[in-house]
Amino acid sequence: MPSWENTPSGKMIAAVLSSPGADRPSKCFTMDRNYPKPTLPSQNWVLVKVKAAGLNRAELRGRNGDKPAPPEFGMFVDEFHPDPPKILGEEFVGTIEEAGSDTKFSKGELCTGFIYGGGKAFDGAYAEYVICPAERCFRLPQTSLSWETLGAITMSMWTAYGSLFEAGQLTKGATLLVHGATSSVGVWAILLAKDRGCTVIATTRKQEKAEKLRSVGADHVLLEHELNEQLKKLAPKGVDCLLELVGPDTIQSLALPNLAKHGSVVVTGVLTKQWAMKEFTPALIPPTRKMTFYSLEPGQEEAEGVEKVVGEIVKKVESGTFKPEMFLDKTFPLENVGEAHQYMEDNKAIGKVVVTIP
Repeated sequence: MPSWENTPSGKMIAAVLSSPGADRPSKCFTMDRNYPKPTLPSQNWVLVKVKAAGLNRAELRGRNGDKPAPPEFGMFVDEFHPDPPKILGEEFVGTIEEAGSDTKFSKGELCTGFIYGGGKAFDGAYAEYVICPAERCFRLPQTSLSWETLGAITMSMWTAYGSLFEAGQLTKGATLLVHGATSSVGVWAILLAKDRGCTVIATTRKQEKAEKLRSVGADHVLLEHELNEQLKKLAPKGVDCLLELVGPDTIQSLALPNLAKHGSVVVTGVLTKQWAMKEFTPALIPPTRKMTFYSLEPGQEEAEGVEKVVGEIVKKVESGTFKPEMFLDKTFPLENVGEAHQYMEDNKAIGKVVVTIP
């Protein structure tokens, strides 16, 4: 695996986390036009010229100087580092600049990659170039879509797709509840579920965001206050699948009591800082109900279908089935990444916030 001592070759533009925990996000980053350009740590890695990077809430914690949580749910243990890297950024779209001999890639191919974790021991995607393990890099089809549009599709869409159809086994005609629907994964969950012929109930804390969720396709939008009471009226027999994007702290009070027979709770997002239930026993799960978790982890069989599904969704965006304004909220240039963080931290977005790289 790479280390902090990765041997550089050349220079690149990067937004460096120079002052983690500063009082304003804009003060946390410094643009460096002579940052060391990384090299391949081994022949099963790729070097990517980054065109756009999607923001994730985990990056807010890194920017604030928070110590990374222990490897999330046991993933990526061999990459864990106790401190955030100097360059944040967990996901990207771009082109292959250099491909290791043990990979399937060729220079110039369009690609997307997922490099999870604020504690990874190598720099992230807020830069002109990034290295990525080949098993977490995927080809993109040739397309007329802009880089910022592509940057708002890949990771959020796949997380929603895997959560609903791989983990949740959602089928046509089922009822889905998206808890935390204004997140980028939540918006994609609405789009994908409606495209599959499902009824979608979305939640938000803010009334002013409800209309946007309806315009994306949600059949019903519920506000967080008195959510249990509203659900009992709307879905008295429960929902078939509940996508939990807020965190595990409401599983016992909200998710499990509102599942239909043979329904599933899929825990995917952690918008809060609570990573685990305070107390858990399998007996908490009602009979004939299920609870599971989804993430794209290397080695999982689900990863084999990423390129196929992403390609299909790109075509649907090109055809107008899914419109960029539905899932892409706002774009910032790399030099304004601090403003992008502030925008996300203020919970202004409904969908994806993307940073473009020169």
